[in-house]
Amino acid sequence: MTLGTENLSQNAALIPEITMERLPNRIDRLVQWMEQSSLDATVGFGSINSAHLAGYHRYYGGPSGIVVGRDGSVTLAVMFDEVPVAQELGTADEVLPYGERGFGLNLNPLPLLAEVVAGTGPVRSAGRIGFCDELGGMAPLIRSQSDAEQVDAAGALHDIRMLKDEDELARVLFCYELCWMAQARVGELAQQPGITEIELFSAGLSTAQNANGAPIEFLCDLLSGPLTSKVCCPIHVASPRVVQEGDAVVADVALGARGYFGDTAETHVVGENATATEQRAQLLEILAQAGREMVPGTPASEIFANVDRRIKDAFPGGEFPHHGGHGISVSSFEDPHLIPADHTPLQNWMLLACEPGVYFDGVSGARVENIFLVTPDGGVELRKAMGAL
Repeated sequence: MTLGTENLSQNAALIPEITMERLPNRIDRLVQWMEQSSLDATVGFGSINSAHLAGYHRYYGGPSGIVVGRDGSVTLAVMFDEVPVAQELGTADEVLPYGERGFGLNLNPLPLLAEVVAGTGPVRSAGRIGFCDELGGMAPLIRSQSDAEQVDAAGALHDIRMLKDEDELARVLFCYELCWMAQARVGELAQQPGITEIELFSAGLSTAQNANGAPIEFLCDLLSGPLTSKVCCPIHVASPRVVQEGDAVVADVALGARGYFGDTAETHVVGENATATEQRAQLLEILAQAGREMVPGTPASEIFANVDRRIKDAFPGGEFPHHGGHGISVSSFEDPHLIPADHTPLQNWMLLACEPGVYFDGVSGARVENIFLVTPDGGVELRKAMGAL
């Protein structure tokens, strides 16, 4: 059985076909919002906007800007030397350069970026534009170049990002599978005598990064033995501790590649440990139950409450001191959040990473995690969902 899929049999009835109505493309949804808001264009700055709206992300990339016209045209502005790779990897209709060849020669490139963005046709002729700035300080720079009224677009873009297009699901799936490659390597090497936490951490990173063929963003909790009760970074980070026979090893691997993220958690058992094996099995059942409850209209807080209750019922004396999960796409930790304070109703086409865990102070801990696509029939694990779409 493939690592991390033991719980999928719990959702078998949901898998054969996903029939929910397809979403309009995110650009079309943005255009619809612009029409409703009487806007001529939307301008966004920063890597999240560029990845989401233009499919472009580059390791160590410079500041970027994007313009979406009322006609659905997409223009991306990047540093001069990034233009060829942005044309190759992105989906913008046009890629414009700003600045000159070279890097680090101009410590204040943002005015140059603003000049190029303000000079695009949709902005130059606009009376009102949507505006979203991740970089900071771009609003007055654009205002100095354009008389267009700026309308806050951050909320609209946030809401659009919460529902994933099918090409976005494929991007998350790619990262999710890289995570499971890393998990498989951690599980394999954990059985070797003398292996340390930091060596397992490094092996997970190198496995996923080599499979991607380019640098990745890598976030990983790696805890072993009694230290698994420390839950996560920054309380405990991967260390030179040698993993022992009978230890549980908790690996929570999240990584970013090509502008999107995947996330997983797994409890690997070194040799024989009946308690850890049983904890993992019970957590997988709780995870599957949470997935079945991920139907449109259910508040995120209700999913958390059910997970929290089931963990406390199954593990007297155990703690569940963290969130039950979160949204994921162009960042590793986004809305909605499975926490008591987030009452956001779930919607079709949301992606949720769900991660129940249990911890006994100074003794042990265990955690598992899968990503689910919200559907009318409940959450479907992402790998299965992509095979059914």
